[in-house]
Amino acid sequence: MKSVYPAEEIRAERITLKKHKIEMAETMFQYVDQDRERLGRFLPWVPLIGGVHDERDYIEMTQAQWQDFKMFDYGMYLNEGDIYMGNVGVHTISWDNDRCELGYWILGKFEGQGYVREAVLALEKVLFELGFYRIEIHCSGLNSRSSSVAENCHYKFEARLRHHAVENGQRRDTLVFAKLRDER
Repeated sequence: MKSVYPAEEIRAERITLKKHKIEMAETMFQYVDQDRERLGRFLPWVPLIGGVHDERDYIEMTQAQWQDFKMFDYGMYLNEGDIYMGNVGVHTISWDNDRCELGYWILGKFEGQGYVREAVLALEKVLFELGFYRIEIHCSGLNSRSSSVAENCHYKFEARLRHHAVENGQRRDTLVFAKLRDER
């Protein structure tokens, strides 16, 4: 399984997932910067993005990890107008166990319209076809939007890891959801 990469573009009904390109660094930074407060409530990497150079470094890292089969990260684009909306990625890959984790974020103005749900379903389809057996979604116990994506995509709630992480200086729970290939 490790010898096949997922497609660099995955098209769904309203969105397309595209492997990151360095040319997107400035746009990605502007999006994070304009929505910094909202995104920073649940995403620990937001304070680390201080300029376009940080996004360039991130994109270069994702490209290197893609080549090494360690992470597959995509930008989410609205089909109508090819507008960048956020990211969805495959990480915490365990090839020996045919398991991975999905993570995602979307700019506030696109939130609540089902785009992340569409991205997760499109990406999971490709991953199951590649041979993954288990896909997980982990999120903050305080992030009801993220947990509702998992629930709306029919991931099963498996665990609440109590005081599992520190978020903005406070201990918080982590929720774990999963879907198995035969539960599609």
